Amino acid sequence: MTTGVFLVIMMIALLFIGFPVFVALAMPAALAIHLFITGVEPTIVVQRMISGVNSFTLLSLPLFVLLADIIARGVMGEKIINLTKEMVGHLKGGIAITVVLASLVFGAISGSGTASMLALGSVFLVALRQGNYDDIFSYGLISTSSSLSSLIPPGVAMILYATITGTSVQDVFLVGLSMGIVFGVILAAYGVFYAVKNKIPVTGKFNLKAFLKSLKEGFWTIIAPVLILGGIYGGFVTPTEAAALAVVYALIIEVFVYRSFKLKEIFSIAIESAKTSTMILVLISAGTIMSWVMTIAQIPQTVGQLLLNVPDSMVLLIITLVFIILGMFIDGFSAMVIMVPILFPVIQRMGMDPALFGLLIVLNTAIGTNTPPFGIHIFAGVSKFNVSYITMVRALMPFVILSLISLLIFTYMPGVALWLPNLLKFFG
Repeated sequence: MTTGVFLVIMMIALLFIGFPVFVALAMPAALAIHLFITGVEPTIVVQRMISGVNSFTLLSLPLFVLLADIIARGVMGEKIINLTKEMVGHLKGGIAITVVLASLVFGAISGSGTASMLALGSVFLVALRQGNYDDIFSYGLISTSSSLSSLIPPGVAMILYATITGTSVQDVFLVGLSMGIVFGVILAAYGVFYAVKNKIPVTGKFNLKAFLKSLKEGFWTIIAPVLILGGIYGGFVTPTEAAALAVVYALIIEVFVYRSFKLKEIFSIAIESAKTSTMILVLISAGTIMSWVMTIAQIPQTVGQLLLNVPDSMVLLIITLVFIILGMFIDGFSAMVIMVPILFPVIQRMGMDPALFGLLIVLNTAIGTNTPPFGIHIFAGVSKFNVSYITMVRALMPFVILSLISLLIFTYMPGVALWLPNLLKFFG
């Protein structure tokens, strides 16, 4: 218990002082080994940190980060928007639906919510303004729709969760696709409600010729999610192999088909991707040694005992509150690395589907990107749309409430989140 108290207090103190999260994880763990755990060589710190990132599955993470950056630099995102706009833009609330649908498709290619917002945010905003949508509504919809990308395979957060817990990546991806589609429908319905309430006129009619043209221009983009998800669930490739294949595919399409940038620019793209990947991998590495020391100190067992007599419904609510609070102050990856190893044994005792639990955590972290004071999408919006921090927070609040309602539905009505896996089991 002494070890656990030391770890928690020192970690919080280092975070409060302003140390990087990986330092706040690794330093207390290393000191705890030295002070409280006898018979353990100091070299175990390095060994455990290396083993934490020595995973074939984890190789897909930097590849999907690189994929997101390639697409963000190119025009595949714009092709998605044009196609979805021609499909649903003529409907009531059609431009709002376009934003949601395009974000879903982009998520199936890039796996990164922030990449979606940075790559497509400006184009989305122009389309919404042309459709007579209020800027405040537009900022909130764009940011929240972008966070959908975290729920759609191959989301980087899903890969991180699967790596930490040892859960099947395919199972996590399938639940993510199921939940992402439902959340997308909820957001699109809200967009239609807003359009009806504010009497926003329908823009144009369905034009078959324009649709076929956008389909032709966006054909190579649409193939990308089919390549990734079809390859994985068809059993042709592993998630890691699918990631490598998708990177090569996107590079060929952007450079040689769409000619959106030159091949020599891939070096600068790779440098930026490497920075992001390194940050995540170092975080995982530091979290591995912290998790190991926590296990030695029996912190997960202690938490499990404390929650033993708490009803399962309350346990899930407590976990939700913990992640919401953490999301206000630290990024989602950090929150997952710190809390998932502690809470996962509790979920196993409850008999909860580990893939569903993982996606509830991913949705929690996605909500955290839009939550003050330190939600990353708030700052991305301030930069992207050239608006004040207060304006972005005001724009996001209705969507944060909607997201929390969706989270509660998924938590207490799991069938809503698991409709796709259940459907496949029924026909399987």
